[in-house]
Amino acid sequence: MWKFFKLYPTPEKASKANPDKLQKMIQPLGLSKRRSRALIKMSNDYLMKDWRDKPESLYGIGKYASDAYRIFCMGDWRNVDPKDGALVSYHDFLKSTVP
Repeated sequence: MWKFFKLYPTPEKASKANPDKLQKMIQPLGLSKRRSRALIKMSNDYLMKDWRDKPESLYGIGKYASDAYRIFCMGDWRNVDPKDGALVSYHDFLKSTVP
């Protein structure tokens, strides 16, 4: 992860990454060809799309990431119905402690 952020410290740099170089770097994670393309596409979407109120419009972002963004970044946890166990637990904690 740190090597990635050192080479690509901004979304602009990540959106212009060499797919082969990125693929080689993340190869130990598996599915490196697909993941390298996804990282580049998501970085491009991050820069080009109006996604702030709709994070799932970013390439590769599913329900978990969208729910996490809404809960932790937007503070919009009251309007989220998480399915992931850890997010459900945190969501339940918020419901029981935040007025």
